[in-house]
Formats: sequence, C-alpha cells, structure tokens
Amino acid sequence: MFGKILPRWKLSPSLSKFCQARVNILLFRCLPFRLSRWYLGLIGRLYFLLKWREKALICRTVALVLGRELPDRQVKAAVKETFRGIIDHYHEKLFVAYSNFKRLLRFLDEKIQLRGEEALRRALAAGKGVILVTGHYGAVEFLPGCLAIKGFPVSMICRFQTSRLRASLFERARRVNLNLIDADGGNIFLAALRALKAGQILITECDEFDEWRPTERHYFSFLKAHLQADRTLDLLHKRSGAPVITAFLERNGQKRYTLHLEAVSNGRPEAAPVGVQCLAVLEEAIWANPAQWYQWKKFGQMILPAFEAEHACPAHGYLAPEAAVSLSV
Repeated sequence: MFGKILPRWKLSPSLSKFCQARVNILLFRCLPFRLSRWYLGLIGRLYFLLKWREKALICRTVALVLGRELPDRQVKAAVKETFRGIIDHYHEKLFVAYSNFKRLLRFLDEKIQLRGEEALRRALAAGKGVILVTGHYGAVEFLPGCLAIKGFPVSMICRFQTSRLRASLFERARRVNLNLIDADGGNIFLAALRALKAGQILITECDEFDEWRPTERHYFSFLKAHLQADRTLDLLHKRSGAPVITAFLERNGQKRYTLHLEAVSNGRPEAAPVGVQCLAVLEEAIWANPAQWYQWKKFGQMILPAFEAEHACPAHGYLAPEAAVSLSV
C-alpha cells in the first residue's frame, strides 16, 4: 500500500540519496570540513543500521578477499576502516557539490599534491586528448576539479543520483571550465570521442563492473577473482588513438591528498588489454590500502554468488561458463 503512495527510492534510498537529504545539503553550506565529516559519520551509522544486509555484504566481501592475505585481526581492522572510507567518499561528494565555492577552490588548490604530472603533460602534448583512467578509490570526487583549476582541459563521465546534485555540479563545473558528460544523457561513447578529439582529458572509471562489456577473448585476475576483461576502454583507445594515463587520488590524512599519475603503455601486440592494465594499477593501490576502495559492494555482488556456487559443487572445479567469474582457491 505505502509503496504505491511513496516512491521506491524514498522507502529504500541508496546511501548517496540518504546522505543528500535536504537538511544535509543545507548543513554542508555552513559547516566546516571536519564537523561536516563527523556529522556524515553519524548519518552513515544510521544508514548501515537500517541497511544491515548491505553492510553484511561489504563485510563479507572484504573478509573474503583480504582473509587470504592477512590475519583475522588485520582483516577486522580493514573492514572497520573500509566503512570510514565509504563515508569519506560521500562526504567528499557533498563537499564538492554544496560547500562554499571559494573555500572549495582554495581547498583543491592547496591540499592536493600531484605525482607524475609530467607524464600527463607529455600525453596531452600529443594532441589526441588523454584517457585518464581512475576508479572508485580515494578522493576521486576531487580529481576533475583539482585538474581543472590547474588549467587542464578536463571532461568527465558522471552519473547523478539526484537532479539537485546534477544541477549543482554542472553549475560549478561551468565556472572552472570543466566539461561534465551525463552518463544518462545519450550516447556516452560518442560524447567521449568528441571530448578526446577536442584535445580534452577524459576521466573515466575502470571498475564500473555493472557497466562492463565483457569479452570471452581475455580473462584476468583481480583481487583473487577470475574475470572477463571489459573491452570498453580498448575500443575507446583504438578509436581515438589517445594515450592512457591512470590517476588515483590517495587520502593521506589531515586533509592531505596525493594524485598518482602513471602512463599505461599498450603498444606491443603481446600487451594486456588497456582496461586490464589499468585494473592492475588499481589492484596494487587496493592491496596497499584496501580501505580507500569503496566498490566492495558491487564487487561482492559479482563474485560472491560464484564463490558460493563453487563451494557448493567443489567437484566441478571451475565455475559454469555463464557465471563468467571464479575465485582462486
């Protein structure tokens, strides 16, 4: 009955929509950084208290992956830090979208150190644009603004959970000459090619598992799971001829961040697909600091059914082909 009266998202909102309640947006416009982070931590605890199944999925996924490498005590600490990292991400998202704009620009200019900037400038000088590949890691919400205020021509593919967030980010992006491409606004691939042809740095994420276009021609290992490679980045790279750079913005604590930029080479016939190479860089970052990755939920949704099927039928060994995923044991 109530489901017919209230929209479904209001009855069961995502964490992003939960954090973007109108009262939270109003508070973000006036609260200082640390106080707004503390407040969102309370919001996050309430959310995961209500969404205990989602919390259990994240805990189980982290424990499954890290439990093969770390003792139980360190795994429990990593799980706890992972939830802090998830809240950090949504805090950074709201900070970018709704905090005082001048304060935001000053923050992005002063708090982020670039490592590998020369590689990005060399790639940009080739004149074909740059495919800048990141992931759901660290302070990724700061990445496009950080580069835009330093004068880099930047485009980024985004998906917006609310129309309010979309309107705010488009307005702020316009003021720093940042081009946002709405993932729900038409043919993303053609929009991406146009941005690269215009000499832009196109920011995209390599770990959007539910958006992948898998290919049976290449399997690879990622966080102990065997996956079919996504061919999207390779198609974009081949069609545009643009060089590929990975970019992961690491949190260093005390409101300090480091943007790690690294060139990806794909010139040899025997080289792995571009997407696989980018995921290898992301994987190294995750092993070094798993709490900074906040894609554990979607990763768990992908690998846990396969893991359970494998252990339910151990005599069969590898998973059924339609699962397309298997965990190394």
